[in-house]
Amino acid sequence: MAVNNNGNLLDSAGEVAIDFVWGNFPMQPNDARVEGTQGDLDATLNDHVIAYAGWNGYPLYTPNDDGAGVGYINVPSVIGVVTATAVDTLDDAGMTVTTASAATNSAKTVTAVSRTTGATTIRFTASTHGYSVNQKVTVSGLDAEFNETWTIANVPNSNQFDVTGTATTSYGATGLSGSVVAVSGTIKTQSVAAGTATLAVGQAVTVTPWA
Repeated sequence: MAVNNNGNLLDSAGEVAIDFVWGNFPMQPNDARVEGTQGDLDATLNDHVIAYAGWNGYPLYTPNDDGAGVGYINVPSVIGVVTATAVDTLDDAGMTVTTASAATNSAKTVTAVSRTTGATTIRFTASTHGYSVNQKVTVSGLDAEFNETWTIANVPNSNQFDVTGTATTSYGATGLSGSVVAVSGTIKTQSVAAGTATLAVGQAVTVTPWA
């Protein structure tokens, strides 16, 4: 079977494959426990209610809607994720996804870098950079240890952003002329905030990638 960019198997309609559906057939596998001697089913649990009530009278199926209701989504964060994977992640979560036109992605000038002794946080200064936490950016034109792609960990203000490095020596430089630019094709924003947990399945969400 084919898989999507999020690693999930897809059926012939391109939807995430499922391996079980309720229907008019015995529950599988059969529960061989002897009632009253080997531990009863717990009728307070939805599946066990179905086992006791929903399947009585088999093969004449008795409908049972115990536990039925609207499914809700815990919205994942896809900020900084490549567009194809982000779309599949939100689709797998049960959302209806639209991809907006790519956002303008102009490089910003890095004018200063600082890191205090014993800390792994590196702070870059780039005036009105417009970045947010979890976005991926590429820094160039500075010392080798700073010229790479980073995931933003903190944004203290509109002129600075922090990343987590590996070195722990102190460093401070101003008057620099390096550059920073968002990684093209990664998600800049999502219209529904990550962590939202009260949305019904099918909720619309728009993701905007960087150009």
